[in-house]
Amino acid sequence: MRADPSSSYGSSTAITDLDIDALTHCASYLNLRGISNLAMSCKYLNKVAYSDSVWQSLYRQEWPALVPLSNQASSIREAYLSRHTAVRQFKYDDPLLHDIYITGKPPHQLLFDKDNIIFSQGPSIHSLQIDGLIYGDISCTPRGNHNARVTCMRLFSSSEVYLNQSDSERDDSILITSSNDHFVRLWSKGGNRCFKGHNGPVLTLSDKLLGDDTGKIFASGGEDGTVRLWSIYSSGKRGQHALKATLHGHDKAVSLMSVARHKTSLLVSVAKNGKVRVWDTMAASSSTRSSSCVGMTSVPFGPVGMKCHESLLYVAAGFSVTAVDLRTMHKAFTVAQKTKVHSFELLPTKSTLCTGGTGR
Repeated sequence: MRADPSSSYGSSTAITDLDIDALTHCASYLNLRGISNLAMSCKYLNKVAYSDSVWQSLYRQEWPALVPLSNQASSIREAYLSRHTAVRQFKYDDPLLHDIYITGKPPHQLLFDKDNIIFSQGPSIHSLQIDGLIYGDISCTPRGNHNARVTCMRLFSSSEVYLNQSDSERDDSILITSSNDHFVRLWSKGGNRCFKGHNGPVLTLSDKLLGDDTGKIFASGGEDGTVRLWSIYSSGKRGQHALKATLHGHDKAVSLMSVARHKTSLLVSVAKNGKVRVWDTMAASSSTRSSSCVGMTSVPFGPVGMKCHESLLYVAAGFSVTAVDLRTMHKAFTVAQKTKVHSFELLPTKSTLCTGGTGR
């Protein structure tokens, strides 16, 4: 049966009958994939997808504080695609480069917290707002103080720690710091807490929280050669009731820690002499000494960086990065370089190992 040309169905309006301004406004709500699909649909919609206002909106969503045009780009679309490619290939000079001069001791611990840079300077902790850098307002806000040099800082989202929170509370962050003053401190909007138990400087903290929804814990390692497990929820004067376990086994200072990714109850610690121990924190209790150690190996002396990814442990020391399979405790492979490694980071999403050496 043929449709009646005079019927409403026969006279319906196609999307290409809309004026280009209306279509451009609608397209400004699409993401990059949606705009790409729109450009491939037909010539008319391709013109809409290439409109500067569409790419201006996309650029502002991705980099709200930046001006989209550059000397090399002839359109906002080209500017967006050029920066999009450069950022993902790490091949660009950051336009937000600023020289910041701070009196006193140089910063040595650094974290990014949403729109803030958190750094330690001797015993003090400061924050610097990134938006302020963009608009020329360079001012440091004090976050707190230890009584000696800060040795490690870890940042966790509030949603990782506490349940039954509002949406606004879930955006908050909790900062945990260690220091040569023998203390570990927790900083949050709800108040600050202090944990004391080590018999010497505290050198490192676990990079992830341990435990389940009934009780989150974190770990610290110190100059006294012990690994200590702390409950975030417990209180008491100077964290007396927060200490859940003290793990013995290292005969030198514990300098690095990382939580296994294939089994998150496993904590890996490395001492300054290169001895590696794997601890089952679920089996640990306050009376446990070395019985919760489930694996041991060794890496080159003086490790400078460590990170777990899936079932592998990566340790940087000397002139190489060594990978250890935590399931067997056997070395999987070693990546060597010509210069000594001074810093190390792992980017799992890029399958990339990053090392820093002298002068470069």
